[in-house]
Amino acid sequence: MTEETSADSVRKKQKMRTLFTQIGDCLQDFFKEQILENTGESPNLISIEDVQSVEKGTSKSKVHFVTYYLNTDTGKQTENLVVKFSADESRFEKEIKNHTLISSVPERFPGIYIPKIIYKSSQNRCIIYEGVSGKSFRETQMEKDYKYQLAGQTLAAFHGVEKGNFSSEPYKKLILYLLSAIEDYSIEQEILELTLPFFIALEESLGTTMIHGDFHQGNLLFSSEITAPIQEILSEFPPKIKIYILDPEFVMLGRDRSEDIGTFFAKPCIKEFRKYGTVDETQKDIMAFIEGYNFALENIGSNFSLFDLYPSGLTIDFHVASYLLYDISEKIMENNLNIQSEKLEQNLKLLFLLLRDKPFSFES
Repeated sequence: MTEETSADSVRKKQKMRTLFTQIGDCLQDFFKEQILENTGESPNLISIEDVQSVEKGTSKSKVHFVTYYLNTDTGKQTENLVVKFSADESRFEKEIKNHTLISSVPERFPGIYIPKIIYKSSQNRCIIYEGVSGKSFRETQMEKDYKYQLAGQTLAAFHGVEKGNFSSEPYKKLILYLLSAIEDYSIEQEILELTLPFFIALEESLGTTMIHGDFHQGNLLFSSEITAPIQEILSEFPPKIKIYILDPEFVMLGRDRSEDIGTFFAKPCIKEFRKYGTVDETQKDIMAFIEGYNFALENIGSNFSLFDLYPSGLTIDFHVASYLLYDISEKIMENNLNIQSEKLEQNLKLLFLLLRDKPFSFES
C-alpha cells in the first residue's frame, strides 16, 4: 500500500466517522428508547464516545454496519445500526417505497421480521435500519436440510397466498437484452429455442406474486435466540425462531415466485457445478426448501402447493439460467471476452444443462 493510498483511506474513514457522528446526533431519542428497553433505565444525557463501522456492498449501494459507543448518565452503552447509502435519488426513493410495501408482512405472518427504518435523509441518500442480531443463512450452525426448510417457510410467508396469471413479457425482454451481448447467432438461437418452453410454462402458471427480487442467502438472517429443539421449530408455524429478511431495494409486484427461489440457489448451483460438474446437491437442497415452502403455504391458509401453480413444471431452472446468462453477458461486456472464451466455458455448459435437462422443474 502506498502512502497516498493509505492517506486516502484514513481521510475516508475520518469523513465517514464524522458523518456517522452527525447522524448519531439526530438519533438521541432513539438511543434513549433503546437503552430504556434494554436496561430499564432512562438516560437524560447521551454523548457519542466513538463510532466504528464495517462497509459492505457494491458500487451502487453501500451498506455500513455501524456500532455507536455511547456515554450516558446511566453508564456506557452500545447500539448497532445498519446504514445504507443509495447511489442515486431514484434508488433511495424506491427502497423507501418498497420498505413500506413489505412492512405489513410481519403483521400477517408472525415470525418474519423486516428491520425498521429509524432515520432517512434524502440529502445524503441515507437510510438507517435498526440493528438486528443473529447469523446469516451461511453462518447459522444448523443441519443443511433444516436451514433450507426454514428458508422455504420464510419465502412462502413473504410471497403469501395470492395467485394469478401474468405475462412473461418482462422475462422475454430480459433474455433478448442479455443475448445481445453474445454476438454469436447460433448460440443465441439455441438459447432462444431452449427458453421457449419456459415462456409457455410461465404463461400457463399461476405463480404471480410480490417477490423480494434479491433473495440471496446473505439477505436472510436467523436470530440466535433458539429456545426450542429444531424439530419443534420446524413442526410449528410460525417457527420458534426470529427470521429477518433484509434489503428490500428490489421488491417487485406481479412477478414469478420461482424467481426468488432461482436467485437463492443460483450461486450455490454455480459453485457446485464448477467444483463437481453436477447439480445433484443443489437439487436436494431445493427439494428441502420446497418442503418448507409448501408447509408454510398450508399453514397460512392457501389451498394450493407450489407444484399446483406450475402445471408444466417449476420454472426455477429458467431463473438460475437467467442469472447465469446475466453473469456471462456482464463478463463479455466488461472484460471484452468472446462467448467461446475458456473463462466462460463452465457457465455456458451449466446454462445449457439447466435449459435442456431442467433438473429443478420437478415435473409431475
